[in-house]
Amino acid sequence: MRVNKFTVKGRSVSGHSTCVTLPDFGVAFDCGRASHDSFQCDKVLVTHGHLDHFGDVVKQAYVRGMTGMSLTTFVVPSWLEEPVHDLFKFWAKVQGARMAPYHVEVLNPGETVALGGGRYARCFPTFHRVPSQGYVVCETRKRLRDEFKGTSGPELGRMRQRGEVFEDEFEVPLVAFTGDTRAVLFDDPELLALQAKLLVVECTFFNDVSTAEAKKKGHTHLSELGARAHRFENVEALVLTHFSNRYRNADVEAALLELPESLRKKTTFLPMGR
Repeated sequence: MRVNKFTVKGRSVSGHSTCVTLPDFGVAFDCGRASHDSFQCDKVLVTHGHLDHFGDVVKQAYVRGMTGMSLTTFVVPSWLEEPVHDLFKFWAKVQGARMAPYHVEVLNPGETVALGGGRYARCFPTFHRVPSQGYVVCETRKRLRDEFKGTSGPELGRMRQRGEVFEDEFEVPLVAFTGDTRAVLFDDPELLALQAKLLVVECTFFNDVSTAEAKKKGHTHLSELGARAHRFENVEALVLTHFSNRYRNADVEAALLELPESLRKKTTFLPMGR
């Protein structure tokens, strides 16, 4: 699907599997089920260790390895570094084969990892029932300092040759991915994800499940997003994911109509292919 100039692919069904890819960036978020789309990604940003988000990392690396692709880098929270290595050792032993080539990079909240193409991912903490974190894909851009506005192009060129600085760098959040989290995440007005052009956010439950039950399970209820519609005023588009398997696409479409108009008009969802 194409949303706000970004291509988003993948599958995300609560308890079954989540693997959402940004093909244009070569990045996958989570790897509950590796797929043709994820195999095209050389970086996998892992949010937490639940099986439906983490269970297929070995297959991801094996397929890329046996087809001659570059090794996969798994970006993980510090508490998952050792389990990743353990998984690779386990499957190498079970299969009687060498471990697939892979690389692990630990990323903690506030830290960044380069993604290529001048982009990078910045990590932020989330609020699931186990330790978890989300990611914002960003890029750095430059803008002319106020005092140099109106300066001719040739003069700016000469200034650049002399090594003079006339621009400031600034961070542009492009795509944010929350992974599993309670909606309290969005109560932080300084959350960088709320400035992203595209926000991919979990929304596991709606009508037939209470908000209290959603919170207990460490997830977000659709009504909680609606109640926080004002928090998303700077987000250009939202893609909801991770709906419970009890729902069908038609159920989600109907439920989205209950959102406040300001939020509804810029919200869609990742279809729940089974």
